[in-house]
Amino acid sequence: MTGAPSVRFDATGIEVENGLLWLDARTRRRLGLVTHAHLDHVARHETVLSTPETAELMRRRRGAGLKYIERRYGERTLVGDVAVTLLPAGHILGSAMALLERHGGRLLYTGDVRPEGGLTCPPAELPRADVLIMEATFGRPEHRFPPAEEVREEMARFAREALGLGATPVFLAYALGKAQEVMTALGRAGIPVAAHPSVWAMCDVYRRFGLVFPGSRRLAGRGRPDAAVVVPPQSRREIRAPGELRVAAVTGWGDRALCPGVERVFRLSDHADYDALLRLARAVAPKRIHVVHGYAQEFAADLCALGFDAHAVEGHRGPDEDERPGQF
Repeated sequence: MTGAPSVRFDATGIEVENGLLWLDARTRRRLGLVTHAHLDHVARHETVLSTPETAELMRRRRGAGLKYIERRYGERTLVGDVAVTLLPAGHILGSAMALLERHGGRLLYTGDVRPEGGLTCPPAELPRADVLIMEATFGRPEHRFPPAEEVREEMARFAREALGLGATPVFLAYALGKAQEVMTALGRAGIPVAAHPSVWAMCDVYRRFGLVFPGSRRLAGRGRPDAAVVVPPQSRREIRAPGELRVAAVTGWGDRALCPGVERVFRLSDHADYDALLRLARAVAPKRIHVVHGYAQEFAADLCALGFDAHAVEGHRGPDEDERPGQF
């Protein structure tokens, strides 16, 4: 038999070659490829195939005791007659796309992807493939992001203005991925950062893999109006500091109505926006596209209008842990 590996979609993940391998399965499987360590992409599989960074983040978030096959970017692993290669996805530390090759056919699964990468992870590598499985979290034309560097400059300006007034700037960002991007952006702008303990725990893993956060410290006790505070949205009520709190949300949705109680929204995401998703599809140039997550139906229709053979996968999964509308 020739051609790209066969896949089957259900609500728990993506099955490859009748159970030979599962991609981002939510329930325990014999062998599960985990593209990154956001909790909606991981499960306690008998064996986990991932990058070393994702494996270490999973140990921190899920505890020890799992068996891992750790592969660096570009290393090939043979699973049955399917060759699996992990490639940078640009999403968060250790995030990977999966290139599956079998008898001359190639399938690329993006997982969560940000082609341009960020301050704390490299850009995605986009090989040609016959079949593409891609996300569409922001798969509508209104979801076009401003240049990331402009947003980082605006965040730094917001922090400086608050500190200059004796207030404490507070940035709401998910503990893994988004928070480290915010910390790096502020640190490069010379702004001290105090990170919530849950954020700091993830930073420990980043440091193990060579990323540093100059001018940052773990938030302990009451904050002081001498540093920006980075905290997950669900922990915002824990922040106490003398003087005023100036609260901002960092989210790809960019709508203050979705972020109650915040003064500013900075539209910075670790996912691809609409235009980046289109560029990704053109770069991979597949014969067939399966669209999952988010605006799958709308984006698949747009791809078909551009001449791609694309369809939305129904009943698979909703928006990702770190990009839910209404929950930042």
